[in-house]
Amino acid sequence: MCGICGVFEYQSGEPVSPEQLHRMNDTLQHRGPDDEGYYTTAGVGLAMRRLSIIDIAGGHQPISNEDQSIWAVFNGEIYNYQKLREQLLRKGHQLQTRSDTEVILHLYEDHGISFVEHLDGMFALAIYDGRAETSMNGHSLDRPGRLLLARDRLGKKPLYYADLSGALIFGSELKPILQHPRVSKDLDEGALHHYLSLMVVPAPYSIYHGIRKLPAGSMLRCDASGVQIHRYWNYLQFVDRRNVSEQQALAEIRRLLFTAVEKRLEAEVPVGAFLSGGLDSSTVVAIMSRLRPEPVQTFSIGFDGPDTHNELPYARSLAEYYHTSHHEFLVNPNIVQTIEEIVHYADEPFAISSAIPTLLLSKAARQHVTVVLTGDGGDEAFGGYPHYLYERWGEAYRHLPVAADWLLLKSARLLGGGVDQRLGHLRSQIVRFTGHVRSGLGQRRLGWSSGFSETEKERLYAHRNSNVSRLPPTTAFIEKLLQTRAQASAVQSPLGAGAERGGVPLEPVLQQNCVDVLLWLADEMLAKVDRMTMAASVEARCPLVDWRLFEYMAGLPFSLKIPGSRTCNLKHLLRQAVADLLPNDLLQRPKHGFNVPLDAWFRNGARKYLEATLSPERVRRRGLFDCNEVSALMARHQQQQINAGNRLYALLVFETWAQKYL
Repeated sequence: MCGICGVFEYQSGEPVSPEQLHRMNDTLQHRGPDDEGYYTTAGVGLAMRRLSIIDIAGGHQPISNEDQSIWAVFNGEIYNYQKLREQLLRKGHQLQTRSDTEVILHLYEDHGISFVEHLDGMFALAIYDGRAETSMNGHSLDRPGRLLLARDRLGKKPLYYADLSGALIFGSELKPILQHPRVSKDLDEGALHHYLSLMVVPAPYSIYHGIRKLPAGSMLRCDASGVQIHRYWNYLQFVDRRNVSEQQALAEIRRLLFTAVEKRLEAEVPVGAFLSGGLDSSTVVAIMSRLRPEPVQTFSIGFDGPDTHNELPYARSLAEYYHTSHHEFLVNPNIVQTIEEIVHYADEPFAISSAIPTLLLSKAARQHVTVVLTGDGGDEAFGGYPHYLYERWGEAYRHLPVAADWLLLKSARLLGGGVDQRLGHLRSQIVRFTGHVRSGLGQRRLGWSSGFSETEKERLYAHRNSNVSRLPPTTAFIEKLLQTRAQASAVQSPLGAGAERGGVPLEPVLQQNCVDVLLWLADEMLAKVDRMTMAASVEARCPLVDWRLFEYMAGLPFSLKIPGSRTCNLKHLLRQAVADLLPNDLLQRPKHGFNVPLDAWFRNGARKYLEATLSPERVRRRGLFDCNEVSALMARHQQQQINAGNRLYALLVFETWAQKYL
């Protein structure tokens, strides 16, 4: 595990400044505190910071092939590298180390750009091929070679790049790219527009106009002719293509789960697990306990305050069940310091509040282990999100006349209780469901989430005729995302009809799952895990985001994953596959999530910080948002008319980021 960065002068071939490369690499020290390395030649500079996990003695990077014509830097872990290494040795390759990075390099020698299809793991990598190009008559061409960048199939490891029309600058984070003097820090208003609704900046955007994210499952090729990007793996290629019985599915899921956990246990440093007390992380810990003779080190965190934000008792119960070496932390964080740290390590606005406990837990775990396994990805793979049930309810509800909306809303208004109470929460759910159930795919997805709606964003912008207010809606971005991915995998997806496979429309709940995998998995869930664990120099491995498991689960009909419309039907196959591994009370627990008490914090301890950061003077000076709208949103939240914690957090994080980076 490490951080990588580099510069490729693909047109001029001018030398890369070693001092500039060092400044870029220094920004990644938290990702790799154990080692650093550099390679420069005409037109190219590669650099890395290393967190030593495998082949601690011999895994120094950058690394080259036998004749030093090809060089690589790599961030991640390749779980099948030993098998690949043996195959390469049998073919006559000379390998000097036992590292997975060197295996990648020699795979490229054998297979060219298709080498990525042989890799089983999480990775972001760069390969510089300096071999001379030849013309049609066999003469050597004076060109600076070729650079390849690639990300793993589901996007566990990040990679950013800036194409400056003649130079390509790349890095694991935005920090090293921003060190380059030719890179602009101009705000991308389109990225901000989508951030307000999604709470993250989605690929291929970054918050800066001139920098982009390489999408998951993609490869970038750069040579003297310019930059080309193509996808080598697509989730939609595997969607709903299997016809198997539930028993067959359970047997294969069980096998894939054990395999996914087992291959992630290899390391030359201590390995532990994050344990929330929920189904996903408990499944990972249970399998680890079956596979390892010694007690698993487990780590849990809770917040002072309401029990709704403290799962420590459930995690403790599972830890006792498997006799793990358990560490738990009950915290009341310094919210100001923590948000500033999150902004620093995320590099761009990132308003997923579960980053707070992830960062705090990673810091605590680093005192004991260097690698942790997590339960992330279970909701996307097995069908665990409540909006999947909303889609099921919506399919039936849309057959009712529109008058039903009025009756349901009138009934909801009769429910008493404040917004923080059970009936008040139910009232809010009914209003949200009814308000968006008859809308299109993108509008339903955003309407049932917690970000700003298109109408709310329009009111929020300081100038009604600003560039931002004229941007296409985020709902269209979501639908276009699904369409674009579908076309890339030969799946037809006309707007207005929804994604299709073989001419048969995919059911709405499956469309929502595809959006979750194509957008939120990489840009929210995995981005959070990567940034916050790397901030503490911890490597996170996510067995439930195993690409073979995802391919298999994608192929199963959603009626197998969620065989009904009740909460207890969520993640049905996972519950059945691990029923003998977990206590029955845990199996029956409803989904909880890694929640933080934002609403309460903003009405109490963090109120002054919120009001100072989003004061009318600061908002007006920033010039992007209407200060009256921001103040009104805060006032309605403080008066408990609404729960706007997530939206206020998005504005707070953006302003904190802007103060640091703009």
